Amino acid sequence: VSAPIAPSPVPTPGLAKRMKKSKQPLQVTKDLGRWKPADDLLLINAVLQTNDLTSVHLGVKFSCRFNLREIQERWYALLYDPIISKLACQAMRQLHPEAIAAIQSKVLFSKAEEQLLNKVGSTSQPTLDTFQELLHKHPDVFYPSRTAKALQLHWQLMKQYYLLDDQT
Repeated sequence: VSAPIAPSPVPTPGLAKRMKKSKQPLQVTKDLGRWKPADDLLLINAVLQTNDLTSVHLGVKFSCRFNLREIQERWYALLYDPIISKLACQAMRQLHPEAIAAIQSKVLFSKAEEQLLNKVGSTSQPTLDTFQELLHKHPDVFYPSRTAKALQLHWQLMKQYYLLDDQT
């Protein structure tokens, strides 16, 4: 006489879904809500310009307030986490060209760009042509979306805060 075999417990569909969800890294789901595609694009461009995450933290205005650690984690996730990187790239590709242009206009100035702007004296009265000429002479230094007007505005800010070489 054989002993009756107890039926093996079959997982319910709801339990299987919950188990699959719990296997996902917490970081992926946590970051998906706060980091917008525009933030990712701004982060990437700003870091490529400055090579400094601290400068990005201090100088870039994202869609919400991120602390330095969150910015560092997101940067490393974009570089090294294939899931986050793939999702972020897909989302950034979906951005409208006007939105991309607006984001690119907010990119921080690099030290090399500011050094070139420093050469325009504080006592001179530079025109847009002066900055346009600077753009044409140094296309390899300036960010591709920079305009003469953007350079002039940044130069005026540098002058206002006494950051030009010939100012004390």
